[in-house]
Amino acid sequence: MPHTYNDVRALIETVPFLECQVPDQIREIQSEIKLENKIKYNQAIMDKQMLCHISAFLLVFLLTFVAETNAYGFGRCPNYPSMPKFNMSRVLGHWYEVERSFYLPEIASGCTTFQFEPYSKGEQSKFQNFKLGVAIKNINRITGNPNVNIGYATPENSRSSIMDFKFTTRFPDVIARLLPGSGKYQVLYTDYENFAILWSCGSIGSLGHSDQIWILGRDRDFEVDIRSKVYDVLKKLSLDPDRLIISKNKNCPEAI
Repeated sequence: MPHTYNDVRALIETVPFLECQVPDQIREIQSEIKLENKIKYNQAIMDKQMLCHISAFLLVFLLTFVAETNAYGFGRCPNYPSMPKFNMSRVLGHWYEVERSFYLPEIASGCTTFQFEPYSKGEQSKFQNFKLGVAIKNINRITGNPNVNIGYATPENSRSSIMDFKFTTRFPDVIARLLPGSGKYQVLYTDYENFAILWSCGSIGSLGHSDQIWILGRDRDFEVDIRSKVYDVLKKLSLDPDRLIISKNKNCPEAI
């Protein structure tokens, strides 16, 4: 009895996901298929092989990406303590993104700046931390259009350099927490006058984690001695400076 198209399709679906060569036992029944189903049979084979090759390519790309960025690790996120004697009032003002690790949402961005201000003037204090208003501005290097994102950062406590950041949005709070870029951020270290190391990390239980690093400066670039100090701090924290890429800060407008 000739095999139907559905019989063949069911057999093809049993082939392992990344096995791109269709087994001989499936090809051998081609002669038994009715003529009107041969086109469907060939299309099913092609669909399976195309999906397999695309999946294999994406897997290789992902593994290469992980190897190159070192952004992923096994287990939960490292637990860094809050920066001792962190003074939020001293980080206020204008900062430039000087370097960063690979971060997909910023792949087309350049001329990135951060503006930190008290979320409420009445809460500002020199002695304890307060809710922080954040404006992140950049230029899309493909379209040339400016982009401005507004949000706020709430410190864990009155002395902590660990903050929960959310974008200002009309979405309910439960949804705003899930938007890309929202989450926990930590100032690992800053000298307030020259640089700040901003870090964020997310994990999937104990299976693995992914982290990002941003190096902020009061100017668009560092002097050699400042950059050396930044890298020394990263190494002490077991963060590899080789992960960093220089931010796109050439031909930037004075204001965005």
